[in-house]
Amino acid sequence: MSPKKTGIPSPQTKKELKKEIAEKMEAALPEMKTKLGNKKFQQRIKKAAKIITHGLHTKDISADNGKPKTAAAAPAKNIKTLKKINTKKS
Repeated sequence: MSPKKTGIPSPQTKKELKKEIAEKMEAALPEMKTKLGNKKFQQRIKKAAKIITHGLHTKDISADNGKPKTAAAAPAKNIKTLKKINTKKS
């Protein structure tokens, strides 16, 4: 029996993901490459891939154990900032 491939992609490193996105954008935008020139086009593709992948691979979901954050902590910061604003006005 031959091994079956599933539709689930294997985990990639951030660098591999950037390269894959850059290759797909290069294939999708050949007109820009002719207008800008190869060097400028490659720089812009690299920056765009970096922006797109920003925030990926930062935290693993299993590290949070699926626990929601408490909502009580957020209003406390707002109260402190409101007190600072009120003291500045007087």
